[in-house]
This record gives sequence, C-alpha cells and structure tokens, in this order.
Amino acid sequence: MSGRCICAGLTAAMLLSSSALHAQLPRPLIPLPAEGNRVAPFFDGWYENEDGTITFSFGYSNLNKDTNVEIPLGPDNFIVPKEYDGRQPTAFPVSGPDAADGGGAGRAGTPAVSAATAAARAPGAGGGTVGRERDRDRGVFTVTVPASFKGDVVWTLRYAGQTHFVPARSKSTSYQLSWPAAMGSTPPLLRFEEKGRAGRGPVGIQAPPLKATVGTPVALTIWLNDDAVHDKEPIKFGRERPGMNVSWLKYAGPGSVAFAPEKVGFPALTGQSTTMATFKEPGEYMIRVKADTFGYSDASAGNQCCWTNGYQRVTVTR
Repeated sequence: MSGRCICAGLTAAMLLSSSALHAQLPRPLIPLPAEGNRVAPFFDGWYENEDGTITFSFGYSNLNKDTNVEIPLGPDNFIVPKEYDGRQPTAFPVSGPDAADGGGAGRAGTPAVSAATAAARAPGAGGGTVGRERDRDRGVFTVTVPASFKGDVVWTLRYAGQTHFVPARSKSTSYQLSWPAAMGSTPPLLRFEEKGRAGRGPVGIQAPPLKATVGTPVALTIWLNDDAVHDKEPIKFGRERPGMNVSWLKYAGPGSVAFAPEKVGFPALTGQSTTMATFKEPGEYMIRVKADTFGYSDASAGNQCCWTNGYQRVTVTR
C-alpha cells in the first residue's frame, strides 16, 4: 500500500510539474497576441572603414501587431559603453520598411539575447532566421568605434516584462558586410540638399535641423542617385516594381507623426522625393528616411544590402 501511495504521489508530482512546465513554455503554432510581445535589438553586422575604424549596424524586431512601441532612452533603452548611448531609436513601428521586401535571403544578423537565456549561450552565439519577417527592420542605425576598440557595444531593450540585449563585435568575418551586391547593386546616394553632401549605406547622413508647428504639414525632401552599375538580370522573377523605394518613419519624439506619403516607389535613377510630415504634439523629433534599391534581384534587407539612411531633426512648437 505504501509503495502504491509513493508511486501515486510521484505520478501526481510529475503531472503537476509537467502541467506547470507546459504552462510556461510557448506554443509555437498559436498566433501571438496583438500586444504585449517582445521588442528586441539585433546586431546586423559590421563594416571595416578605410581609416581602420569599425562600424556596427543595428536593427530591431517588434512582434506587436497593433502597437507602435515607444521605449524612451534610459534604463529600458540604453547602449554600453555609455559614450555610444543615445544614438538608438526610441520609436519601434509595428512593421518596418522591409515588409514589402519579404525579408530576402542571406544573413539576418545576430538576434537579441534574453536575459533568462544569456548564461546558456556561448560568446558570439546567435545567427537569426531568414524569411518573411514583417516585424524586422535592419540597419536602423550604426555605431562607429576606433580601430583600437577591443570590447563589445551592447544594446539593451526592456519591454513587456522582458529584457533583451545584443552585443556587437567584429571578431567574426561571418558578420562582415560590404557592397556591391552580387549583381552590382549598392546603396543609393542620398542628399537633403540638391547640391549638398551625400550619404550612403546604413551610416547615412543627417540633415540640417528644421522647425515646424503642431498640425501644420512640413515638407521633407531628399535627392537620390542610384549610381551603381547593375548587371542585367538573366532571369526575370515576375515582379515589376521601381528599382528604388523611399520610406519615412518616426525615429524618436514625444508624439505621433503622419507622413503623406509614408512609402513611395522611385522609378528613376536620380531625382527628388518629398513627403509632408504632420506632428500632433510639440517637442524634439528625429525622422528617419530609408532609400533602398530593393527593386533589383540582388538587393534586399535579408541580404544586408542595399539601402541608405537619412536622419532629419525637427523642433515642433504650437
């Protein structure tokens, strides 16, 4: 009798433990809820510059379907070493500008490490997944470190009760990035003035500051030039769309921003593109514009090529 009682007790304990464990584990086939999901940083790779410095490229993933997440700079959104803190975004749209591209193929970057699992991962572990990642936005900003830099640049985000961080390092050539792409595509040249200085790639270029008032649309204009020498595609993939595309996003700021248009195709190799931005609250804002050449078969977000970032600071008053 006592043996049966012990066995029964063990069986009950096993069932209870199994039920408790089952309740804690995620169910991969069940759709995620619309809100309360994680927002995680990603390390997308590194560039070696001509002067010997190293540039780290960062992106993020936001799994929330109906929430434009805001994470202010501070204990929930920070970078170490501290000297590089403040360059990261505080706005995380529900769907980045890569959505139409479908993720592409190739290296997806190093995903964030959950604080709960960090101890179980070896240094440099990661890899990410590739596919139709509508929640991913790659190469959102960069951090450049001197050639003598030996440590990691670590970005941490805390949201919905979860903490995720990702280290950027240049110790592995697997994450080294460069262009042109396989068939000649490169990031386009982007200017905020027709004859002004140009930026190229995720490092991009920052515009002179602007002023605006609440509720009054302000014009934001860029000039683009696709100067790549593209190889002729041997096979048409059946998609007809402009070689270049322009996306406007809020990068940081206290209120919402409406863009008209928010995304637009750019059929020419050179020219200008304008959006009208309307701010609903006063404050200091940073707007990000992303110009890509994803209309070519060798250029996509998942391939880590080819787009250029532009950053526009706007002071909004009533």
